[in-house]
Amino acid sequence: MGNIPFFHDIMTTKYSLWIPALLAAGVCIALCGLVSASSPQLPCEFYGTVAIQGSPAPAGSVITAYVNGTLQGSITMTQAGSFGGMGTFDERLIVMTGENDFANGVPAITFKINDKTADQTATYQPGASSAINLTVGGPAVTAPVTNTTTPVIVSQVPATPAPAPVQSQSVQTVNVTPTQPLVQQVQAQ
Repeated sequence: MGNIPFFHDIMTTKYSLWIPALLAAGVCIALCGLVSASSPQLPCEFYGTVAIQGSPAPAGSVITAYVNGTLQGSITMTQAGSFGGMGTFDERLIVMTGENDFANGVPAITFKINDKTADQTATYQPGASSAINLTVGGPAVTAPVTNTTTPVIVSQVPATPAPAPVQSQSVQTVNVTPTQPLVQQVQAQ
């Protein structure tokens, strides 16, 4: 019976090393889940037309975007009747969200034109670039806005060059008619 305490000491030492390691791994996994849950969302972007009482809004007008009542983006119009554009480098109204904006589902975005609430709202779509026609007290201005949603490219994979042709290859044309067999012998010249 003298060797049983020795066996007990080995097992106690073996388990005493693994239990804290497993607990530490569990805590790390739980913290990673909390960090990813509170990660910020990608912003969404807007461009389009703006009308006040049925007329194009003047250049210099300020469009603001609110999420859950908090100012989350603004843009100053550089030309009458429209803001931003759908081109890659065009300026757009960028709308961010706060940490708790998704607590009650997908938040709605309200817009203001020179501190007057616009007739339109939008739902927050992370990473989307969307066209919107904003109005205050009148019909929308018709403008050539053709695309309603444009995906935002986050990263691009570089293109690989096409392989160069091998110089010793040659091309030989073989005419096949329906009455000839499909397999023909081609003799080297």
